[in-house]
Amino acid sequence: MSDIDIPNQFDVLVVGAGAAGLYTALCLPVSLEVGLITKETVSLSASDWAQGGIAAAVSPEDSPKLHIEDTLKAGAGLCDLNAVKFLAEQAPSCIQSLVNLGVAFDRHDSNLALTLEAAHSRPRVLHAADTTGREVTTTLKNQVLRRQNITVIQQALALSLWIESQTGQCLGISLFYQGKITWVRAGAVILATGGGGQVFAQTTNPEVSTGDGVAIAWRAGAVLRDLEFVQFHPTALSKPGRFLISEAVRGEGAHLVDDTGRRFAFDYHPAGELAPRDVVSRAIFSHLQNTASDPATANVWLDMRPIPPEKIRHRFPNIIAVCQRWGIDVFNQPIPVSPAAHYWMGGII
Repeated sequence: MSDIDIPNQFDVLVVGAGAAGLYTALCLPVSLEVGLITKETVSLSASDWAQGGIAAAVSPEDSPKLHIEDTLKAGAGLCDLNAVKFLAEQAPSCIQSLVNLGVAFDRHDSNLALTLEAAHSRPRVLHAADTTGREVTTTLKNQVLRRQNITVIQQALALSLWIESQTGQCLGISLFYQGKITWVRAGAVILATGGGGQVFAQTTNPEVSTGDGVAIAWRAGAVLRDLEFVQFHPTALSKPGRFLISEAVRGEGAHLVDDTGRRFAFDYHPAGELAPRDVVSRAIFSHLQNTASDPATANVWLDMRPIPPEKIRHRFPNIIAVCQRWGIDVFNQPIPVSPAAHYWMGGII
């Protein structure tokens, strides 16, 4: 898509073109003129990089009640109960909505395929091989581009909310676009700008994840919450770029081992590699602190060899390809991994 002349007014402006921004734009009535703003292209977001899948209690052997219980247990007493209930109870209908929009999740016969991930008591993770985020965002993007009422504004950097000084009402937003600052009026502005993993030296996030939306909201006087809660993923590839090695790999049976080949995670939690992410990340960090000469550059190993080769080929083709580019044969050798900043829990209220 080439540069466009931006209309000076929309009914709704959505800032951010990850899964949240794309889905929000699609959920708005077609009678509204919607602007969708992204600082890079509509194809680049942290959502696009998501691999393992989406958790939802869609199986007859599962229920939102069990999903809630698992989430509260993994949350170590810090969860917002109402938020957890809302997420778990609404997840099945949201998955159905994605299916209706055309998202092609993997299936076993006619049923949605489900896998197990850490801290879940039931297989409830839907996936599309190991590029689930790309399947979701590509489908949503294609739907957005078909909507006549949605204008996609690419390579536009949101700068600040346009606040009316007398009433405090948000009237729109300022953008840096085509080399100049442009003010765009809107009846409503929705910030769906994602996380801020790039504040950390090691992150699984793309370069666009710089926390812009949270900063914009804070400058406008919005209330922020829980910014200290940053999830570290335990198994990022210990190579430049910190490519994510999906948790689904451990869910399918991969072992986490140290330099001696020992499954050390059981020293820290009875569930071993399938303990919650924060537990496994701290286990790796602690183990390297105790055993490595230079913990800052050391790694542990994720061994996929316990998984049948045919399942690896079916479930993790992207991981195979990326590891091959680094000279790692996942069928015959373990993958060097270490924790990296992954998901920002906090944000704008």
